[in-house]
Amino acid sequence: MAGRGKKKQSQNSIVSNWLAGVYARRSFDDMEDTESNTIVNQKEMINSYISKEENMEIVDYYIDDGYSGTTFDRPSFQEMMKDIVDGRINTIIVKDLSRLGRNSIEVGKYIEDIFPIYNIRIIAINDNVDSFKIPNSINDLIVPIKNLINESYARDISKKVSSAYFTMASNGKYVAGTSPYGYAFDEKDKHHLVMDEEESKIIKLIFEMALKGDGRIKITKYLNDNNILCRKEIQRRKKHNLSLDPLIETSRYKWSTSTIGRILMNEVYIGNLTQLKTKRESFKNHKVLNVERENWVKCENTHEAIISIEQFNKVQNNIKVNKKESTKRQKAYSIYNGILKCADCGRAMYKQEDNRGNRNLSNYFCNTYLYISKNACSSHKIKTDELNEMVLNSIKLQINLVIELERSLKKLYLKNNRDTVESDYNNNVRIARVKIDNLNNKKIQLYENWKFNILEKEDYLKKSNQIDEDIKIIKEKLEMITKTYRENIRMIKRNDYWINHFKRNKKIRKLTRDVLKELIDVIYVSCDGSIDIHFKYKNEYMALLNYLESEGAIQECQSGELVFI
Repeated sequence: MAGRGKKKQSQNSIVSNWLAGVYARRSFDDMEDTESNTIVNQKEMINSYISKEENMEIVDYYIDDGYSGTTFDRPSFQEMMKDIVDGRINTIIVKDLSRLGRNSIEVGKYIEDIFPIYNIRIIAINDNVDSFKIPNSINDLIVPIKNLINESYARDISKKVSSAYFTMASNGKYVAGTSPYGYAFDEKDKHHLVMDEEESKIIKLIFEMALKGDGRIKITKYLNDNNILCRKEIQRRKKHNLSLDPLIETSRYKWSTSTIGRILMNEVYIGNLTQLKTKRESFKNHKVLNVERENWVKCENTHEAIISIEQFNKVQNNIKVNKKESTKRQKAYSIYNGILKCADCGRAMYKQEDNRGNRNLSNYFCNTYLYISKNACSSHKIKTDELNEMVLNSIKLQINLVIELERSLKKLYLKNNRDTVESDYNNNVRIARVKIDNLNNKKIQLYENWKFNILEKEDYLKKSNQIDEDIKIIKEKLEMITKTYRENIRMIKRNDYWINHFKRNKKIRKLTRDVLKELIDVIYVSCDGSIDIHFKYKNEYMALLNYLESEGAIQECQSGELVFI
């Protein structure tokens, strides 16, 4: 869980230091590989701009090179958002608004809703946007118009790219970014495949084992147990200049049954190309959808074959037979997909059910142990019922803790029996204004007394200066009250966002997929059957906990339990 973030300066007051995060993005898919949009050019432009600014320093650079602006699921953008929440930066600088994104709705949400909550200064150099120096620039009508133009550009480019891919695929050109295992790109034509001598031997071995009747699991375990490196592991080692000797380095990536299955059914190994089997849902939504088989683009004899057509067809017949035999052993549905992982190897836990006869068994096992290699990990077996009970109880406990934290937070803000933070603030403002009005009236009376010779000039000036000093002190206190009030409101909004995720599940009685996705990042299962749950919003939770402890709103007793005051 976690935090309200560090306390930030109000932009209505003078900020002693602007802590800037430089964000740059370039997308190859959107044909943004122009000189003006290179990462180097963006950084140079922003660095030049910052060098002329006072009280501004660069905290970090956030670079998303090769990521489309139509999605915000970009690693560096998400890292920047985390630093915003943690209070590490209070300023975002981009070359122009299109670098933030090309989805007008999402960009508008960040600019109008999310960034203001964290009091973030936004600077888009080419668009002349600066939310601090030119406050109206961020709300100017031109901003949403530019966002729509940026989105329109992305839509147009997406159509052109899709059309170009279709044309190349129809002409027998290979259009994927990575060559299939067993092949490499032709040095003279990156859209033509040539056989890779070493990898093609492994492809032949895989098909030979399949022809003998060996299934995917047996083939997978054979490759891993005999230290044959998969493509991803080879790429990792080359990238980091590691030895390709399988016995010197520990392999991070292994062969999997799904990889073997795709290889055995891929016509690329008989010299054919079948492409464009998937597509994006839209240019803004990058969710991958399957294309109907009749709409696939297929070309024959486009490159050298590794496997004969006769061998390939025999393997396909074996696969059909195996599919019929394994119909009753289909993978059981799991609400923990993508969440439940082995604590040792980090791979997913696999659900197995056995309902034969009078048996009703349901357990989770480590995927590596079952399908990759028994030498690589242990079973990590855990019963489904026990897992569900432990997770449900942990969620209930976490929800109760969050609700108690929120109650302590409200008590802290409402300790003067005010109905709301706003009423407390408004009352302080009213009192301050009354005091200032009274002092101003007193100053007027002093002036009149001096003019009518009731008061000596020296006394008048002395008392008048004292009144000015008193007014100054009140105004300074009022400014601090206003700053505190605004920070409190922002903190409430920030905490409301993540706390509500837990509050709306306070009546939970049964685990569902939606609840798990909403509240939990990952669950690790240890070899002894114990679990370690990593809840979402951990940073927000810990920051709020630390804040309340520092304010004396909660205390820790000798037993280690928290006492909510």
